[in-house]
Amino acid sequence: MARAWVASKSQRLSLLVNVYCWLTVVYAQAPPAPYLQTPTPQQLEWHRQEYYAFIHFGPNTFTDEEWGTSQSTPDVFNPKALDTDQWAKSFADAGMAGMILTAKHHDGMALWKTNTTTYQVGNGNWAKDRTSRGLEADVVQLAAASAKRYDIKFGIYLSPWDIHRDPAMPKPNLTGTIYDEPQVFGDDTPGDYNALYAQQLTELVTMQLADGSPIQVSELWLDGNSGSDTVQTFNWTGFRNIIREYQPGAVMWGHQGVDARWVGNEDGVTVATNWHCISRTQDETHYSGEQLETGVRDGLYWTPAEADARIRDGWFYHVAEKPKTANTLMNMYFQSVGRSVNLLLDVPPDTTGQIVQSDVDILLEFKAQRDAFLSRTLLVPDMPVNASSIRSENSALYGPTNLLDGNSDTYWAMDDGETTGSFEVDLGGTYSVDSFITQEHIALGQRIGGYVIDGVVNGEFKTLVTGTSLGYKRIDRLEAPIETNRLRVRVTQANATPLISSFQALGEKNGSA
Repeated sequence: MARAWVASKSQRLSLLVNVYCWLTVVYAQAPPAPYLQTPTPQQLEWHRQEYYAFIHFGPNTFTDEEWGTSQSTPDVFNPKALDTDQWAKSFADAGMAGMILTAKHHDGMALWKTNTTTYQVGNGNWAKDRTSRGLEADVVQLAAASAKRYDIKFGIYLSPWDIHRDPAMPKPNLTGTIYDEPQVFGDDTPGDYNALYAQQLTELVTMQLADGSPIQVSELWLDGNSGSDTVQTFNWTGFRNIIREYQPGAVMWGHQGVDARWVGNEDGVTVATNWHCISRTQDETHYSGEQLETGVRDGLYWTPAEADARIRDGWFYHVAEKPKTANTLMNMYFQSVGRSVNLLLDVPPDTTGQIVQSDVDILLEFKAQRDAFLSRTLLVPDMPVNASSIRSENSALYGPTNLLDGNSDTYWAMDDGETTGSFEVDLGGTYSVDSFITQEHIALGQRIGGYVIDGVVNGEFKTLVTGTSLGYKRIDRLEAPIETNRLRVRVTQANATPLISSFQALGEKNGSA
């Protein structure tokens, strides 16, 4: 017969203590659970890019058009001084994280070597001349290689609408030529446009550079715009699957996703309240521009907004247009990146195939203004900071010092169930403060719907900023600087325990307290 084991009183006490300590450690280190929708790794990386270039380049550059309805032959494409290195260097020098090239705009002319159409720049005189001299004429491949050379991201715009294949769009210049191709765009046409588009997409995402290395694509831009009455139902799911298979690290942009959405306008701005989620896919009824600006709180899909804009009036280069001023671009930046939305700024090459110097100069002036504004940081890691509550009282993992450590993976958190709270920073001296940058830890979801920033003015806390959604990054500017030695951030509303990863104040130090 087995004998029952009977623990002594001291053994039982020791066991209980050990169990308690184990549970305490486990509980204390348990991070907050993700809240509803969260970004994928590629989406999180995309958020961090913040600002990058759009490149509209193609036959429209030479015909002074925007949509290419003239349907000129590929001979019209003639950039005699094409220099994609100049593009990439200009953008890298301007502090832009990448560039997205129109591999095919609405006109349908392909800028790469494709088996899907004769309507490609490779069949024009410019490309034939380059090839005869041993030079590459695949513009997409050249641009991708330049982006890699200057260590910036590379993205591709591939227009779903294709005027060249749309039977409703006249093409008198192409009748009887090798470019007079079957009109397969449209649900009622005999051909399968989705299959053609899928093949073009596959060619681009499987492209190899001249050195044999595979192309790396950070974003695929699938513009849903159309100027035709022809109805074409797109196979968005199939297109997404191609991107996922061959470029798993890429973000797919569409009117409403799947990975990033339109901001609802082409002015590079959004409204004060912006949610990273929406509740419709690209296959469903389109939201209005106003709805896309705001997004949907606690929506079904993490589909953050991207604000597209132009340095000039048009998307393609037009000699009569002038670039916007750096001040205008700064205001655009504050109303896009400063409201948790990425900024995609179009900077088109001219007819030589290069970015004009006046535009480069504006980009550099804009960078100088941006750097001057952002470099005036006041808060440093060793400043005293306290919070109304700390998750599990574990300051190492969840304490407010994480707000100042410069690490995007750490954050201040409270216990589950606590949806309001605050933290304070002692500046250790009197500062002139005019702006704040606050970042939510969106890796675990967007939670915060109300926040207030206070500063001690004349011995008492005064409300300086009142905001709604926080999100990836919020830049709040004051109408006039204030003198303060202490700041406080209050979360006044959240749908789950709030997580804030970073807080920074901008300004100048005036003297000791």
